[in-house]
This record gives sequence, C-alpha cells and structure tokens, in this order.
Amino acid sequence: MRIVLDTNVLIAAALKGGFSEQILQLAKKKEIVTLICAKEILEELKSKLISKFRWLEYDAESFANQIEKISELVEIKGTLSVISRDPKDNKILECALSGNTDIIVTSDQDLIKLKEFRGIAIIHPKTFAWTFPKYFKENKKQ
Repeated sequence: MRIVLDTNVLIAAALKGGFSEQILQLAKKKEIVTLICAKEILEELKSKLISKFRWLEYDAESFANQIEKISELVEIKGTLSVISRDPKDNKILECALSGNTDIIVTSDQDLIKLKEFRGIAIIHPKTFAWTFPKYFKENKKQ
C-alpha cells in the first residue's frame, strides 16, 4: 500500500514516537507500506523542526534525509486549491495524487474532514494503526 505521511505525522515521529514512529518503522521494512514523499514536504519538515522546535539545522537535515532514504520521492505535478484555511496543506494532496497513493496519514483536521480525496483515504495515525494492528504489535516487540 502506498501512503503519504503529512508533515505533522513526520514531526510527531521525530518528537514523540508513538504510532507515527511505528508507521515509519513499517515503511522502513518496505514490505507492506511504501512511503511516498516529495521534496516540498521534506523542505517543510526541515523548516518546521528548525523554526518551531529549535532543532539544529544539521539534525533537521539528517532526519529529513532518513525520511528521504525510506521513501519513494515523487515530483508534484500540478497545484490544488482544496484546503483554503491553510493552503500549504494542499501539497499533501498534490503529493498523494502525483504518487498514486492509497492513503494519506495526517492529524490535520482540515484534511481529516475530507475523509477521502479522489479515491485516496485520509486517516489519522491511530486509525492507521488500529486498521493494521498485527503490524503494530510486531513493532512494539522490537
């Protein structure tokens, strides 16, 4: 299954771990999940880790590089104007469409309210974990 993780999920994985980090661990195995990402998402990730969470540039760059290594990088084709309250959220939808994605995992309420977009399911990290409990139980043992 092909998934896009919203920047907020990537940040949660970096700061708190939990379900978000477990999803990344699942993506690293490249058996069940293929993580789809775009340069624009990685740039936003680095920027937010530095500006909001006071990470050193080196650490933010290193984390983004780790995400890039386990991801299939896609080039965003076209722009959307679906989310008006925070137009930057549209890049998640754009990435998902460009990467022929099955699921967007996010904790952003503007995206979650959509529930799906052009056949792409939009779910919270907890919902993702609850949907595939067998894989998350395995990760807890490690």
